[in-house]
Amino acid sequence: MGAVQLESVAAQHAHAKLNVDSLPQGPSLFDGNDTARIDGSKSDEYERFEKGLMQYGCAHYRRRCRIRAPCCNEIFDCRHCHNESKNSIKIDTARRHELPRHELQQVICSLCGTEQEVRQTCISCGVCMGKYFCEVCKLFDDDVSKEQYHCHVCGICRIGGRENFFHCSKCGNASFLCLKLHS
Repeated sequence: MGAVQLESVAAQHAHAKLNVDSLPQGPSLFDGNDTARIDGSKSDEYERFEKGLMQYGCAHYRRRCRIRAPCCNEIFDCRHCHNESKNSIKIDTARRHELPRHELQQVICSLCGTEQEVRQTCISCGVCMGKYFCEVCKLFDDDVSKEQYHCHVCGICRIGGRENFFHCSKCGNASFLCLKLHS
């Protein structure tokens, strides 16, 4: 977190309306109020895009897709579910491993079952697989109350709102504590 205050996710997305079919590198957030970002403003397209919202996922994320792990070619709800399963003490230590999240290439739509390259909307049924989507981290999440954002300095997605974090110019840490420690 730098000493420079970064603008909020809401402000960023107010400046740049995202077209779901031509996603930029980095995160996108669909706030549910702009149906024009979906091909046309038709309510049936909007309903298809929103279908299943908050009804799918795992203990870690509410989202409408599963992932195919590039390391073992198995399907999991998310990378945390993979890591919990593949790092279990029940697994032989030689076979334990973690999912390299940036190498994720395939997702499976939870509504229609179509396997496809990582993207925010399903190529088959048109559902949004995660209101928050980061193409860099391969992160999908329908629960946007977490205030997710991609931190380009850290290279990962964080929660808690961009406006609440900074990178300390003295120690380079990304935390609230640096404000008190280095003030």
